[in-house]
Amino acid sequence: MKRRFFPKTLIQKMFFTLIIMAIYLIGRELPLYGVNLDAYEALRDNTEDLIMQTIGGDRYKTSILALGISPFMFSTLFVQMAVAFKNADSKSHTSPKKVTRATLNLMLVWACIQAYFTSNSTFYIYEGGVELTIAKLISAAQMVTGAFVILWLATRNGKYGIGGQTILIYVNILDSVVNTVRYTKLADLKLIGAISVVALLFTIIFENTEYRIPMQRISIHNIYSDKNYIPIKLNPIGMMPVMFSSAFFALPVYVLSALNSLLPENETISYLHDNMNTNCTLGIGVYIVVLYVITIVFSFVFISPKNLAESLQKSGDSITGLRAGKKTRRYIGIRVFIISIFSATFMSLFIGMPLVLQLKGLVPQDVMSLPSIMIAMASINCNLYRELRAVKDFDGYVQFI
Repeated sequence: MKRRFFPKTLIQKMFFTLIIMAIYLIGRELPLYGVNLDAYEALRDNTEDLIMQTIGGDRYKTSILALGISPFMFSTLFVQMAVAFKNADSKSHTSPKKVTRATLNLMLVWACIQAYFTSNSTFYIYEGGVELTIAKLISAAQMVTGAFVILWLATRNGKYGIGGQTILIYVNILDSVVNTVRYTKLADLKLIGAISVVALLFTIIFENTEYRIPMQRISIHNIYSDKNYIPIKLNPIGMMPVMFSSAFFALPVYVLSALNSLLPENETISYLHDNMNTNCTLGIGVYIVVLYVITIVFSFVFISPKNLAESLQKSGDSITGLRAGKKTRRYIGIRVFIISIFSATFMSLFIGMPLVLQLKGLVPQDVMSLPSIMIAMASINCNLYRELRAVKDFDGYVQFI
């Protein structure tokens, strides 16, 4: 059988992904009902918060896809955390259908909350009265619907395309890079560009480097018995902290917005509300703390020392020089904690440094999020490369006749 020069499965998947990306880009150009697009022209030279720069795509929140993929990401991680803290018996009785239903219900609630605050901060062509209220209700409904359309596109791409659900985030990242570099002078890119290149290189190294815990398997008694290990990436959860810390950072922002509406005369709440963004010292500090917590917590969620220890104990395998059970769990837990701290420090350094430099006037506001974009892009590129190779290798197999 003659081998194809162009792998059939790979071409089909890439073509499907291009269709999904085209639909998504068209959706980003469809404006919300009643939105005043002319009012946003003055903002075109400025950069929105790091939250929208990294994952949002619609930085001015004027399209029906304004909420982006963040409602789904937030609800997915929240449900995964809830499931991770269950015991083994409870997990065994938790069906995937039940998890999916809980995720979608939470997504609907979170999307409605985001749509409410977004519609209240959107510029409309109506100045007040019933028309403005109707415009806000319709645009909020459009945003919630758009969030579920994005989920459908991401799910279809995960099943039939390349890149899974992150491909839509990748589109936003490429758009952010183009818009950031396109209208920026070369002199303004020197410092932030150097930081971005270093962040890019470190991300690639961390994505392809792993810490190995040596172990012994009772079923292997040959020359490969000394080559068994538990691998843990130096960047355990990849670009997730960049995305999910932004989603969780929105929690205190929305809480303070609600409190400020209820208690407008409270000076403390007003101060916190006005400074809870990544353009202020308070917001930067809270964002870095959220980033640290997210990195550590989800490292333990996705690399569960408890599950690993139980799996080793049931199979009869063990870490070299350690007894199975609590000692193994404690040993793995300490290693995961150290690696997650290392990863969180790396993320915080290259994401927090540009924000601080921007506050001091050393870096222009419209390029301060470039390092975070580079980190996300490098992480996704590494995963895309692995997936492309896997699909290409799949096409290399010859079917039995």
